[in-house]
Amino acid sequence: MSLINDALKRARDAQRNDPPSGASPLPPVEPPPRGGIGWILAAAVVLLLAAAGVFFGPSHFRHEASPATATKTPEAPAPPPAKAPPARVIQPPPATNSNPTISPPSASAAKQWPKVQGIIFNAARPLAIVNGQTVGDGDRVGDVQVKQILKDSVIFQQPDGSQKTLGIGE
Repeated sequence: MSLINDALKRARDAQRNDPPSGASPLPPVEPPPRGGIGWILAAAVVLLLAAAGVFFGPSHFRHEASPATATKTPEAPAPPPAKAPPARVIQPPPATNSNPTISPPSASAAKQWPKVQGIIFNAARPLAIVNGQTVGDGDRVGDVQVKQILKDSVIFQQPDGSQKTLGIGE
């Protein structure tokens, strides 16, 4: 190791004693003058980002993440909706009756619950297909109100306050 250090010391001493030949040192490199098209490039990038936000932003925020994706990446909870949509009243299709006499509804007919045919679950706006109609939370099917739509069932409420949870096909 000392041989290498000695050789380096001798090389340094030789350079100090022997200055470079008469060529003058080169001037430092100066940066190019500012201006030109630099500001145009910056403006184009800003406009491109703004256009991307206009086109892709609404579609990104309109769609919710799938349950598989939502469990992998933590996200901030969605803010509550500003105003609940008004309840829709959906009347069942008129019954065809060949008998012209109308009889008053019996007590068992008053407790008829609608049939759940399908559920489209989205945490922001769940929907269900009930008696062939698409309904949301708070909507009415005949005189029965849709209280809440869950992933695999729907909670209904009669005018008298009685509630029943029905799954698909019930």
